[in-house]
Amino acid sequence: MPKNNFLAFCTVFQNVYYRPLLNGKTYHIVCIFLLSLLPPIADAEEYSLQQAVEKAVSQDDWLVSSYKKEGAIRALSQGMTALPDPKVSVGLLNMPTDTFDFNQEAMTQFNVSVSQMFPAGDTLRLTGEKYAAQGDQMPLMRDNRRAMLVMEVSNLWLTAYSFEESIKLVKQNRTLFEQLHEVVESSYSSAYGRAKQQDLVRSELELIKLDHRLTQLRQAKENALKKLSQYILPTMADQSIVDQEITLKTTGEPIMVTPSYILSSLSSNSLALAARLSLHPLVRIVDAQSNTAQIDKAIAEQKYKPEWGVTLGYGYRGDDLSGKDRADLASIAVSVSVPIFSSSRQDAQVKAASLQVESFLSEKQLVFNELMAKYRTLTSDIALLDQRIRLYQTKLLPSYRESAQVMLNAYTSNDGAFSDVVQARIATLNAHIELLNIRIERFKRLAELNYVMAQGEEVRLK
Repeated sequence: MPKNNFLAFCTVFQNVYYRPLLNGKTYHIVCIFLLSLLPPIADAEEYSLQQAVEKAVSQDDWLVSSYKKEGAIRALSQGMTALPDPKVSVGLLNMPTDTFDFNQEAMTQFNVSVSQMFPAGDTLRLTGEKYAAQGDQMPLMRDNRRAMLVMEVSNLWLTAYSFEESIKLVKQNRTLFEQLHEVVESSYSSAYGRAKQQDLVRSELELIKLDHRLTQLRQAKENALKKLSQYILPTMADQSIVDQEITLKTTGEPIMVTPSYILSSLSSNSLALAARLSLHPLVRIVDAQSNTAQIDKAIAEQKYKPEWGVTLGYGYRGDDLSGKDRADLASIAVSVSVPIFSSSRQDAQVKAASLQVESFLSEKQLVFNELMAKYRTLTSDIALLDQRIRLYQTKLLPSYRESAQVMLNAYTSNDGAFSDVVQARIATLNAHIELLNIRIERFKRLAELNYVMAQGEEVRLK
């Protein structure tokens, strides 16, 4: 029961039936109790295409996670440039086991040593650069995610919009069929009517079929809206919260912003098109991955260089048995690795890193070719869809309308069959829906084209 109807019921409940029996306070208690028994009322919120896209981008959990991952990688890049921690060793050396007397032997000492290792070559600096390069990939991934969100949300919104407009068209035509049914019913019931019983049955059948078609369209629209809601409605952990629903805010046809000069100038200038596509986030992600692979190669090459280590030690000795002071001992040692036996392993690592760099170059070309082919396919589809729209608007729809009117005139003059009238009406309705679908398909192609032509907004702002 809607809330306003319920309040009206409460008013009647007070004024007519139980006013003599209930005072004001008791009446309010009863109404509040009855209101609590009602199911939660869903809040419906309208979204235009632009609002749906902005809402989906603003609350995307993947983007939030990406920012945190980038922060973690940046933190690692700063920590990786530090030297390894020094090692401190404390020991009691050369203790005689017969008496365990610290002063008995001259070699006995309490030793403290500190050792520090220095990685080979520029390994530390390159490791920090590697993590920084991995962090540079995250803004590009977010740019690609935003562009994909815009495309996916646009497609879902346009799908729901196409079903909503189809419902409007079917309802309009159902009104015409109702009028036609009234004419047939009046003619059939009249003594001088020309309508046959089969015409009356056929008109009733067509109304039922239109109702079934409306039900199918409503179901398809609801499914599209439910899929759209996963992007623009917040996740509700508390099931007691009232469910939210979304509706479409439509003022005319949706607008897909794709500047016309992009379609014209880039199509005729292959160099400008290549330059534009090279700025796509997917291409730049591969570039960033290639940079990381080149740093991996440089790190592998550092292993040909030796690692260095320095050890400083201090040994405290006690007095001898006669009480004379013994000199304490200090020591220093330098260690260096000699990469002789591991050369085959290092050669394999450098070769693998070089091949990885080359693989990213090939992958970049593959991504670029896919974007180029997608651009050409989409621009060709849009041009052909424009031709189909013009054909429907200038020739097909006028012909369908004229055919439906001719069939109706022929039937009213007892020179045609009622089935021909119905078929002509249905054909006209299908033509309108087909034109609507072509327009929606064009908008979807524009949404895909916007993704293909996307650039790194976040990177450019930096």
